[in-house]
Amino acid sequence: MLYKLRLFLAVLVLGTPLQLISQNQIWGTVVSAENGGPIPYVNLGVAEKNIGTVSDEKGEFSFDIGQIAPSDSVIFSIVGYKRKAVTLRELLANLSPQKIELREHVIKLAEVVIEVDPSNSKVLGVQRVSGKKFGFVGGIGAGAEISRKMRISQPSVLNTASIYVKNKKDQSFKLRLNVYTADPKEGSPGRSLLSQSIILESDLQEGWLSYDFKEPVVVNHAFYISYEWVESNLQNPMIALRGNNLDERVRVRPVSMGKWIMGGNYDFAIRCEVMND
Repeated sequence: MLYKLRLFLAVLVLGTPLQLISQNQIWGTVVSAENGGPIPYVNLGVAEKNIGTVSDEKGEFSFDIGQIAPSDSVIFSIVGYKRKAVTLRELLANLSPQKIELREHVIKLAEVVIEVDPSNSKVLGVQRVSGKKFGFVGGIGAGAEISRKMRISQPSVLNTASIYVKNKKDQSFKLRLNVYTADPKEGSPGRSLLSQSIILESDLQEGWLSYDFKEPVVVNHAFYISYEWVESNLQNPMIALRGNNLDERVRVRPVSMGKWIMGGNYDFAIRCEVMND
């Protein structure tokens, strides 16, 4: 679904600089409040309106405001920093380019001691790919995301996560790996279980794109392995499809900060390896 830009924002926001009204967007850079350095790949958007994007590798962003009310809050969020909400009215009080400062947030994960046996590992999710059917995420630019629920019977430690890709463009691509709890009420991805953003950059032509976790990620209940397109080309890479989604294990969201919805009648080729006692 494509959002059409509207040109009557001036009716909503009297006194808005003409430069912003004519272009119908704001732009700027997300930086660290501590050192002033740019923060790449920050999610930003208006969650309740399914409008959003991701800052680029230099922390720069541009954001269409045609469907945002002055009182709506634009949220800036990335693992490792405190989330910041700024109303459109506040943003329009300053001429673009904007400078959005985020403060570092050290996430203190609950200390859980689990004795694991490296030889006692288990692969969850899609075990192998056959038939080679591929698809791509249906979304609205950078920030679109796909996820697959993994179920466990006892507390475990994540070892690796993998997704089967096909690089039809014969060029490098970037994905963000996320790990979420499963929300007990909605069943959708909930809060992040990571302490820092994990960006995967690869030129793999076809096969399993794998990541070995550098720090322990403890999962106590069902969780989601998720992959997010941090660049605007949502058709690269393509993802292998397998089976169906009859047990509702696949969730997607078409836009950064957007709502999670059920995937179609297919299963993404996503898997992970866990260890337990």
